[in-house]
Amino acid sequence: MGHDPGCVSLLVMGIGNVLKGDDGVGPYVVGLLVKHADEEHAGTPSQRISAIDCGTVPENYTGVVRRLHPDHLVLVDAADMGLEAGAVRTIAADMIGALGLSTHSMPLSMFMSYVEKLVGRTTLVGVQPKTMNLGADMCQQVRTAGEEVAKLLREGNLGDISPLGKDITCR
Repeated sequence: MGHDPGCVSLLVMGIGNVLKGDDGVGPYVVGLLVKHADEEHAGTPSQRISAIDCGTVPENYTGVVRRLHPDHLVLVDAADMGLEAGAVRTIAADMIGALGLSTHSMPLSMFMSYVEKLVGRTTLVGVQPKTMNLGADMCQQVRTAGEEVAKLLREGNLGDISPLGKDITCR
């Protein structure tokens, strides 16, 4: 009651190509969130969290971001941060250019800059991939990391993810 159905507290956008192994971690996290919401709410979508599989084109969903006007937008994507496979970090917008986020048609930093006017705040969660070869399966480390990210998002504990340090040398 009194809740605007066009507004959500948290919008999670999973970014990546599910046909390229670990690059599919963003859509994997979204799938876990949707499955959990379906089980918890018997098919009724959660009003607190919305989740969208954006594939490799998050910019195609700016209209959805505008309509939902979330308090917090979380982007989940595979990111080559030079860490062990499955490592998870939040990534500041000014560090995105140094990372291996190349499967997208628009740079994520540009997308984040565009949507910042439509949301309360934006967070990029990067998961270190092991392999992003076409036809590869997602490795167990990245699958486990995706499950942990989904759990943290459901519990509202995104702050438990360490930020990527400025001292990290990105590949």
